[in-house]
Amino acid sequence: MIISRITSGLGNQLFQYAVARHLSLKNKTSLYVDLSYYLYQYHDDTSRNFKLGNFSVPYHTLQQSPVEYVSKATKLLPNRSLRPFFLFQKERQFHFDEQILQSRAGCVILEGFWQSEAYFRDNADTIRRDLQLSGTPSPEFNQYRELIRETPMSVSIHVRRSDYVNHPEFSQTFGFVGIDYYKRAIELARKELANPRFFVFSDDKEWSKTNLPLGEDSVFVQNTGLNGDVADLVLMSHCQHHIIANSSFSWWGAWLNPNAGKLVITPKNWYKNKPAWNTKDLLPPTWLSI
Repeated sequence: MIISRITSGLGNQLFQYAVARHLSLKNKTSLYVDLSYYLYQYHDDTSRNFKLGNFSVPYHTLQQSPVEYVSKATKLLPNRSLRPFFLFQKERQFHFDEQILQSRAGCVILEGFWQSEAYFRDNADTIRRDLQLSGTPSPEFNQYRELIRETPMSVSIHVRRSDYVNHPEFSQTFGFVGIDYYKRAIELARKELANPRFFVFSDDKEWSKTNLPLGEDSVFVQNTGLNGDVADLVLMSHCQHHIIANSSFSWWGAWLNPNAGKLVITPKNWYKNKPAWNTKDLLPPTWLSI
């Protein structure tokens, strides 16, 4: 079996699911998710909820933490190695680690963020099928979806500001990418695409309306309800092209779009203050960093 410890927000949950799904398919075994992270509140993290239940993903829920489970099992067998049965794989580096894909044991436990398509590229079509919605995530969703479908040249723009501006840790680790990035990205999209219409997804819509140099036909998407974030991410994926933030959330909004000819514009500098983190495997090779 493969057990993935699911943590953090929707974008990270999707990465954690995708690597586990790939390993479960590769090893022809079942997939479980450990949701113990969501039982607590963390002072150094933005409050999050588990969101994979909004998609048609095949998984079982582990009723208790695998760390606790294996700890108990080890105490019962103090003189035996459980290595053939339990294999912990904790992320050791930010860039792709080939050894993770070679994981084989009766129970493989994954803990990390796994932010690279390389961990699941071979099963990309299956994962895209898994991540079809199981319901309607917001009252506004269908109306926006039809508008995007009717638009000849739709471009999503994701602007993430709230915790990237105000959170004491995230503002230093990630940081808002800045208005200059969006100005250059919008200019590039207008140069490369014929009459693009922009659909803006943001946690700070007033700032976006005031500062982004967009045309009058631009749409500032406003989904409501508990799963408005799910609606935003999926609607991004329905756009033909993308301008993303330094965020796993809009990374997935762009990646779920299956169009091989899509233009995806990304920030060149993903992290503000992590010089030791190698981001070479973070972005698919066809995406354009500026």
